[in-house]
Amino acid sequence: MVNVDHYQILGVSRVASSREITAAYRKLALQYHPDRNKSPVANDMMLKINTAYGILSDPRKRKEYDYSVHASKAVFKREPRNYTPNDNTINSILSLLIPLVRTSITNILRVSKTIIKLIQRRLS
Repeated sequence: MVNVDHYQILGVSRVASSREITAAYRKLALQYHPDRNKSPVANDMMLKINTAYGILSDPRKRKEYDYSVHASKAVFKREPRNYTPNDNTINSILSLLIPLVRTSITNILRVSKTIIKLIQRRLS
């Protein structure tokens, strides 16, 4: 589950454009840069700002981050006993499980092929 809200660190909305994210980063970087701010928390804050900007400025990483936040809220949200999951919840869970299953099947096939080759070598 994601504990850090990168949007909150930069002070931008979840639908902020790349320009808004860059502007917020530059403003905060000037404010918290250790050369300009001698506060003991400036260094830690600058690390958080850099991490948040690194994720939100890259479209692929931002999409993955947004997805992980959405999926973790859908999966870990406590629901009443009579709750019937909607399509979005089911799709979120499936999109988390499908890559895991796909990877597991690929690994099983790879190991099976290796075992078959070893058996063939022994038999020949």
